Amino acid sequence: MTTKQADIVIIGAGAAGATLAVLLGQVGFDVALVDPHPPESFKKTETTGRTVALIGSSVQILKATGIWDKLEPLSCPLQTMKIMDVSKGGSEPVAVEFDAQDINHDEFGFNIPNAPLRAALFERVKALKNIKFIEGRFHDYKTDGHSTKVRLDTGDVIQARLLVGADGKNSAVRHFAGIGTRRHDYDQTAITCIINHSRSHQNISTEFHTPAGPTAIVPMPGNQSSIVWVETHEKAEALLHLKKQEFEQALQRQIHDVLGGITLEKGPEGWPLETTKAKDIIAPRLALVAEAAHALPPITAQGLNLSLRDVATLAEILTDKARLGIDIGTQPVLAAYKKRRHLDIDTRVAGVDILNRFVANDIAPIIGARRAGLKTLESVYPLKMLAMRVGLSPRIDESRLARGEAL
Repeated sequence: MTTKQADIVIIGAGAAGATLAVLLGQVGFDVALVDPHPPESFKKTETTGRTVALIGSSVQILKATGIWDKLEPLSCPLQTMKIMDVSKGGSEPVAVEFDAQDINHDEFGFNIPNAPLRAALFERVKALKNIKFIEGRFHDYKTDGHSTKVRLDTGDVIQARLLVGADGKNSAVRHFAGIGTRRHDYDQTAITCIINHSRSHQNISTEFHTPAGPTAIVPMPGNQSSIVWVETHEKAEALLHLKKQEFEQALQRQIHDVLGGITLEKGPEGWPLETTKAKDIIAPRLALVAEAAHALPPITAQGLNLSLRDVATLAEILTDKARLGIDIGTQPVLAAYKKRRHLDIDTRVAGVDILNRFVANDIAPIIGARRAGLKTLESVYPLKMLAMRVGLSPRIDESRLARGEAL
């Protein structure tokens, strides 16, 4: 057994954990980044069927890590977002369209493949000498008044001033800390894939609302798009077992032929959906970020955007306190993080949960209300602008990094 020293231990090297490690490493913190998977497994640039749609503030946070130049050629700008309710059989779809130019943006954000994003982050991790990647799994930790000692399954111990749990919705760190969660299982699976198509997507992201849940088409470079198709577990299981041509035909019907002829490029894969929210995001010398604190269904693509706002806020608070000579693991520092994040987290989790239940519903009065709401949004311009600013250009807890400023 060996004992290593660090300022901060981050458990979980997903996009959020690795981003936090890079941001903190760049300003001089000694960071131990722990994950059971070696960095080489994230250096593969082969695209899977999963992408992330990141709004402008999230792109600014990634730019601060120094990886955007590598990602931009692989990403696609999201200039228009269209919602179409097709839940009422025999009736015309009801649509509302949001254009980024209406709120003085060139685009709402970018759609980025998962694998190159993680690969680029790990290249930055390797380049920063004060970040140590440690292969292993979290086992437990002990905290005293001055530090925390984190023990891994390898028997190694890391002593630090702060532990950050970034290890996903089934967080071992959160569980060991005794922080409970509120969960809701929607009986839904998200089917993800990448398709080629004969018509141009014109940088329009389209989300169809059906009684089973949303189906989103998110543009990628060229004539490709990523798909997130939400269905019940039973229906999704049947779809995932279709032959390739049969799946393509089913998807063609699902997206109402808006992109012309389609062929599968990657996938499909299935991911069960639920909402998970931690009952607290701090404990003595511990902070939770990203899906260790909250996990959301994919409607409105809030998940990683919300996670990156956790990361940016925590990085800002830790940097500011360290510059003042304050111990970054103390209760007042962690309380500042909780205070900054609680409203953004609470409103986004509640909003996405309500919206997902509202969309994935085949009760006639709710279908009528849903369609009436979209018609109102499309026809009442001030309300439409408010929806764009609140949903697509958030201002709650806007960090310096989200504004494009330095730590």
